[in-house]
Amino acid sequence: MKYTLQDIIFGLIKTIVLLVVLEIITTALLPALGISGFKPAFNVLIVLFLAFKLDTPLLPFLILIIQYTHSVFSIEGWAVGTFTGIFISISVKYIKDQLNFSSAISTIIVVQIFQILWFLCVATMFSIKLGSFSNFFPMMIGYIPESIFLSIISHFFFKLLDNFWQLNRRSSGMAY
Repeated sequence: MKYTLQDIIFGLIKTIVLLVVLEIITTALLPALGISGFKPAFNVLIVLFLAFKLDTPLLPFLILIIQYTHSVFSIEGWAVGTFTGIFISISVKYIKDQLNFSSAISTIIVVQIFQILWFLCVATMFSIKLGSFSNFFPMMIGYIPESIFLSIISHFFFKLLDNFWQLNRRSSGMAY
């Protein structure tokens, strides 16, 4: 599918607005309600969606913009997230044809696998940077509930992003 620059810009603007709203909810609203240890990484879901569904040479720049927006609300650096997102996108590109998103269960399983791969990449880079792998497993234990939550909602989240990027209209041949 070919995308015009206008298609990409409008889809990206809608996606960034959604990301900012979700980041405000997870960084301000949830802690205000007493839920401080739970911060799902919606940016990972967005990058996975882009990697799975969009076929454009601008994908690395889209990932950079998503990660840069996420870094405003997080201590995670945009560079590590961008590098990991591009690495995951390349991995997805090679196995995209074997992936099936026809059911919610298949989407949940595939998204969970790639979230674990994402975590392994980011945690390894942070551990190397810190010079110690002592926090690797405690970080993983903390990440698992968040990743399961994101995997469970991924099917519905991807449908929402399909509408933002108007993928259903494109795949049925309808112009907008």
